[in-house]
Amino acid sequence: MLWLMFLSCIMGYQEEGNLTTLSIEQTYAAHHYNYSKAVDSSLRITIFDGDFREVGHGSANYFKIGRHKFIMTAAHVVSDPDFPTYVKTGEFYTRLDVIYIDNDYDLAILIPAKKLKNKSPTDYRTNNQKNLTGLTVVHAGYPSNLELSVFNGTVASCSDSNIMIQSFALPGSSGSIVFDNKGRVVGVLSALKMGMYYSPYPQIHPTLVYVSRVKKYSRAVIKEIIVKWKKSMSEH
Repeated sequence: MLWLMFLSCIMGYQEEGNLTTLSIEQTYAAHHYNYSKAVDSSLRITIFDGDFREVGHGSANYFKIGRHKFIMTAAHVVSDPDFPTYVKTGEFYTRLDVIYIDNDYDLAILIPAKKLKNKSPTDYRTNNQKNLTGLTVVHAGYPSNLELSVFNGTVASCSDSNIMIQSFALPGSSGSIVFDNKGRVVGVLSALKMGMYYSPYPQIHPTLVYVSRVKKYSRAVIKEIIVKWKKSMSEH
């Protein structure tokens, strides 16, 4: 937790003769807010085979729009219908229904089969700015075999459909939702570009992370998707 505290501060110093003054200033409260939303809504979703053996996992985030609760992740994480998807909160596994997939934007929407224990959704709002280049962002998830981890980054380039951020990610990070410093959703973490460095031994160092933008998935659009799915389920 100590390093998170330092990330929420600005440190500076001033020298006068032999005297050095160190100052720590609290930064704008929104920086606390975006870390909070990213971390508090983060989920590890697990893919199982028919014998309930884990065959993979990804990251996701839990949202609400009014009374409607849903999970958002990357489409490629949950694209195989033959493998059931579950989320674990505390000691409890809950099955997830994939209700919508957009392969072009690598986005999927899931609904828990029952209320998630020990987890509350965060309000869903999107950042619809056209140009996000230079924006500070944050994402939390479950990379590789690590526990819940949070990373910040900077938008390096931006288009209508996707952005690239300078940040850190590993397999298992896919599906993490990227937030801006006001807690608004920017996009879904989709892939990463690896760099190979020799110093003196080969090291793989992730530098650029690809994020699919979600600005076309407004609150109204998401709500319509959920309502249509619930209606179709009630008719069966």
